[in-house]
Amino acid sequence: MLRSAAEEEQIPAAHALHLAGVAEGLGVPRKRLFEAWGLSEAEVADPSRAIDLSTVRRLVAVTRALTGEEGLGLHLGTRMQIANHGSLGFAAMTAPTAGAALEVAMRFVTTRTRALALRRQVVGERAALIVEERADFAEARDVVLVALVVGIWRIAQALTGRAIAGDVDFSFPEPSYARRFEALAPGRVRFDQPATQLVFDAALLDAPLLMADVAAHRRACEQCQRELRSERQLIGRVRAALGESPPPDLASVAHELGLSRRTLKRHLAAEGATFARLRAQVLRERAILLLRAERTLDECAAALGYCDAASFSRAFKRWTGEPPGAHRDAH
Repeated sequence: MLRSAAEEEQIPAAHALHLAGVAEGLGVPRKRLFEAWGLSEAEVADPSRAIDLSTVRRLVAVTRALTGEEGLGLHLGTRMQIANHGSLGFAAMTAPTAGAALEVAMRFVTTRTRALALRRQVVGERAALIVEERADFAEARDVVLVALVVGIWRIAQALTGRAIAGDVDFSFPEPSYARRFEALAPGRVRFDQPATQLVFDAALLDAPLLMADVAAHRRACEQCQRELRSERQLIGRVRAALGESPPPDLASVAHELGLSRRTLKRHLAAEGATFARLRAQVLRERAILLLRAERTLDECAAALGYCDAASFSRAFKRWTGEPPGAHRDAH
């Protein structure tokens, strides 16, 4: 079902055109594909249109059946271009540095979809761009996440003009097409991880972009700001407040945002979130980065606000199902 851009849990309909291009490249005529989808090409080509996630799941299932290709996300990711993302893409493209482009993406991603969010974590010399799933993509989940991760990496290389090395974690189980990542991946690829993320050298954040333009960047950001729906931004503001080390408690965040604790909790609940869950997610992801930066358990505990290594270890095992030492050894 096609919906207006005001409704929740949707992605721009134009992404269906990219999927159609993949299918066509795999030998499925566009006319046959759109008939099987039950959509017209004109509908999904309209930049004001969006498709809900049930439609996304159906389109992926039909396309897989017609093409016999499980790894559709790999194909979609290689087709992704910065120009596909409207004002957000232009604002990122004209940013002065890769880090500034990421800031734009994290701040304005909701102008494209509310089903996904982006966050950045920096620990020492390592940085991670974390993909948060805000909705259930079900059987299309691997396609969406793989396409996004591959696309981001390719766009980053195009914008900086340099090869970028790093590791990729996916939170879903290893798919049947996992070995095909070897030709595309910038480093190690791991599955069944606590989060979907790209991990890279933090120095990359300072890399200048080839198409940086101060005036154009400012205008594009102003346009993104106009497009941004302010009523759904509390989660992002809370996550930003949790960026301190160690992450603050509910009372501190509520005070920073000018809200009472009860009001903050009520507004988060309206957005399908809780403060405890958001804080635990931030702690878990930061802990993983600290461990991969080879910090000791005592250092991790201090950075995250735990009284000792034992308390941190218990919390880490609760988050991930394994003790921190075992996680560090495995990764």
